Order: sequence, then C-alpha cells, then structure tokens
Amino acid sequence: MEAKNFKAKGFKLIFVSKEGKVTNKKSRLDELYEACNELIELVKKMLETCCLKKEKVKSYSRIIVSFYFRRSWEMLESFIILIKADRLVDAALLLRSLCDMAINLGYMTADSNRKKIRAMRLMLKGNKAQLTLINTNLKEFKELDSNIEARRDKLKENLEKIEADWKKEYQEENWKLPCIDQRARKAGEVVFNYYNLVYRPYSNIEHHNIFFGQDYVDKEKCEPIEELEKFTKSPVFLPDITLYMFKGLFLVILSKFNEEFQLKWGDVIKKKLEKHKEEYNKLYKK
Repeated sequence: MEAKNFKAKGFKLIFVSKEGKVTNKKSRLDELYEACNELIELVKKMLETCCLKKEKVKSYSRIIVSFYFRRSWEMLESFIILIKADRLVDAALLLRSLCDMAINLGYMTADSNRKKIRAMRLMLKGNKAQLTLINTNLKEFKELDSNIEARRDKLKENLEKIEADWKKEYQEENWKLPCIDQRARKAGEVVFNYYNLVYRPYSNIEHHNIFFGQDYVDKEKCEPIEELEKFTKSPVFLPDITLYMFKGLFLVILSKFNEEFQLKWGDVIKKKLEKHKEEYNKLYKK
C-alpha cells in the first residue's frame, strides 16, 4: 500500500493498495515510512543543534560518531528508496552495514573509561588499511586520481599523529581491534541481538556465498531463474521487517550521537525507542 501525501491546503493523506484501490487504512509499511520520515526530520534538528553548540571538545570518539551519524542518515534515505523499488537484497546489504556501525559505536561507548582507546583502535585500523591499499595500488590509483599522493601523505600524517598519541597514553596496550563477535558482545544486549539477526545471516549476501547464490539459480535447468520470488517469501527479506530493524539500529546511532555531543534530544529518542518496541507486536505477532 502506497501513501500519497499532498501538503497543499484542502488535500488529505490517502493510501493506495497494490490493487489500486483508495483506502483510509494505513499498512504496517506505511506507518514505518512515516516513522522514518519523522526520524529524518529529527536528524536535521539534531545536526543543527550540534553545529550551533559552542566550545565543543575535539576527540577521536566524536570523529567516529559524527561519521556514523551522517553516513547512517544517508543510508536511511537510500534504504527507503530500495524498499519502495522492491530491491530487498540490496537493502539488506545496507542494513548489515548499519549493524556494523552500531556494533562499533556500542563497543566504543560501552565503557566510558575505555572509550578513547577503543575509538583510537577503530581509527588506527581504518587508516592503516586505507594506507596499505593506496601504497599497494599507487601506480593504478595515480591514473585515476592525480592528487592521490597528496591525499596519501595527509592520511599518513594523520596516522602518525594517532600512533604518537597511542605511544604516549597506551604504550603497553595492543592496538589491534577485537573481532566483530567480541565487539558485538561488548556493545550490549540490544546490539548483540541485531548482530545475530542481521549481521551474521546477511554475511552470505555480503560475500556472495554460493549458498545464497543458489537462490538465483534454477537447479533443474542449471540456469538463472526469471523471477526472484523466493526473497519476498522469506521473513528475512520482508520489507516491513527489514525497515523495522533498520529503524531500530538507526535509533541506536542517534542515541550515541546525542550522548557524545551532550545534546537535548535524549527524551525524544527514548520515546521513539519505546514506541519502536511496541511496534514489534504488530510485525511479529498476530
């Protein structure tokens, strides 16, 4: 059922079913679309509040939280487009990426005394991997990007600064990041549940595992199938279920952003999280 919203005076919000019939009844998916649009408006207000705030403290954790906040907003808008286009498998990949963000944020913020060192671990892993990638393929990258060497040198400079801070404060610690399973466990029960519901099951899709790939093949004819109906039948790929889970993870990231920058949106996010839990019964229970 598709919602058509006319904001001009004198028009009403109407809903059109798949059969083309006009009705005043909203589907679960329509309600989720509305909730996500409300979240996007909330995100805009949160960003405005953050940018207006004076005397902000600079930290590695704020760099990571800011990146995940802004990127997850972009992903939510893309996710809605994919769901409406019935590209459920591609939407699932975004959901898994969002889960990865929530795991990292949960891991980083689980212990306030360890937040800085965990943020630095995330920074070191990402920067080291990127520097290795550039150096390994520098010749090829130069053909595509004339500024790649300058950007590499800037990356190297940033990496050296983090490493210097590490030696100063955490010389005896191992900088290597724990595996994703360990990070998920430290991120708390809610995020760990999403890890089991989203991150692990969707690994087959992310890595194009042949187990997942068989869903695209007519095994009797040994050729590609014409209609990918199987995905729409599986609860893992139902549009309302995947959008519900995306919204839940997105709220986790908003909560972390609000806490990190000490903004005023805690009560609003808490109410939305409570409402999100209530929506569970509509989706999973008849």
